[in-house]
Amino acid sequence: MSKTIKGIFLSLKFKQLSPAEFFYNNKSMAGFDNQSRAVYTVFRELIENSLDACDTHSIRPIVFVSLKLNTREELEITVADNGSGVPARYIADAFGRIFFGSKYSVMQNRGTFGLGGKMAILYGQLSTGTPVEVITTTGKDVYKVKLSIDVKLNQPIIHEKKIEKNSHLLHGTTIKLSFKGDYITARSRILKYLHMTRIALPYATIIFDDPEGLFFVAPTLSHILPKPPRETPPHPYGVDIIKLKEMIESSKKDLPLYKFFLKFSRIGKVTAFNFSKLIGLDPFKPLRKLTDEEIKRIAEGLKSYKFLPPDASALSPLGLETIKTGINAEFAPEYIALCQRPPSAYEGFSFIVETAIGYGGNIPPPANGSDDIRLLRFANKIPLIYDASNDVSMRVILEDIDWKNYGLDLKSDPLLFFVHIAATKVPFKTAGKEYVADREEIRREIRLGFRECARELKSYLSKKAQQIHHAQRKEKMSVYLTLLAKYTSALAETELIPKTKLNALINKKGVEDE
Repeated sequence: MSKTIKGIFLSLKFKQLSPAEFFYNNKSMAGFDNQSRAVYTVFRELIENSLDACDTHSIRPIVFVSLKLNTREELEITVADNGSGVPARYIADAFGRIFFGSKYSVMQNRGTFGLGGKMAILYGQLSTGTPVEVITTTGKDVYKVKLSIDVKLNQPIIHEKKIEKNSHLLHGTTIKLSFKGDYITARSRILKYLHMTRIALPYATIIFDDPEGLFFVAPTLSHILPKPPRETPPHPYGVDIIKLKEMIESSKKDLPLYKFFLKFSRIGKVTAFNFSKLIGLDPFKPLRKLTDEEIKRIAEGLKSYKFLPPDASALSPLGLETIKTGINAEFAPEYIALCQRPPSAYEGFSFIVETAIGYGGNIPPPANGSDDIRLLRFANKIPLIYDASNDVSMRVILEDIDWKNYGLDLKSDPLLFFVHIAATKVPFKTAGKEYVADREEIRREIRLGFRECARELKSYLSKKAQQIHHAQRKEKMSVYLTLLAKYTSALAETELIPKTKLNALINKKGVEDE
């Protein structure tokens, strides 16, 4: 290394950023790049935390949201739910420490890292200088806490804490947060989000009181609760060498290798022994004696060995009846074709794709023959509002399917496309969870789901066309027979045959095509 380069290198000042500092410096990654989007992101993240607190405990969600204008630029949001509540010992870290939460296990949930809600709190703190107020109870005592996040140390700062008796034995959480934002420009997105949430969660009740006097109520439309997601061990295909080392470090040092393999999904005792032999390691070897080379060999073997596919029983899809109820409530289509694909996997993460195509009813055709595709996208029950053109679902619609083969025209037909991906890990392209990445396995399942829906819709439209055709021929035949009966009766000087008898004759004989 030359003296000049060495001098430059030594002159550099290196600084370790805490997670809170990193996201403070990169707010746009989590959806806080402007004040309009910030309003939408805060609104969505806090509601989704509430919905997760209900869904994971099989509680029918009731969520109340109030948004008020403190000043022209400063808003105050209050979100209250009837979820499970936060245990007392976790309250400070759950709301005041980035990368602390319940979303790091392999389990389907709306969040990616338990990050969004705390980013909303951090954004509010940095934009207004005020702490967040949290009221939570698991059914026993009620805890009221005011806290903020120490950005440099990534730890909570408690400003006030009170404990009160829970005389009504209720459970749930209320969050009150002040932040800067532009509600006027965000309003349309927020209302769209609420309507889409109503489609995906007709079993939930959501009430929204907005600053302009709107009182939005999404009442319970269905009493069918989807099964809650279940935590599952990591699948071998989804574990890289870094994750493998973390698992080894957190295990007992004298644990035999084969017992360590039992911590993975889809690995039983027989498979553990067979896999150990295949990679040339003693199944009884203690973890503490593994060398770096052997750990690398294990990591490579986990990717190449033919394990059973990931277990999808832990997933919580919406269900076709739930989807149908939601779409009917919003659009009342003439017909809905629905499909739930069998479980599949990508990179060791299980997923299920649900698709639907609605036709007619209150679904408007594209304006002026444009390519305005009406696509409703959901991932782990989250409505995806932004960046639809980049989403894998839109690419499937525009690039993978020739809709003319199904008698459909995207530029003129009143069509609604729906897709939901339930997964232990959704491949979002950004921390803001705006659109799903183009993974071939997911793209294939969406394509197959839409094709199945398109075939069903084609069959319906074909039968409808036949019925219309026969009805028109019957109408014409009725006119001709009425005239014929009139003239033949006159010629034969007999009584005119009643029209009801003529129609009965047509219905009995049917109308054959020429």
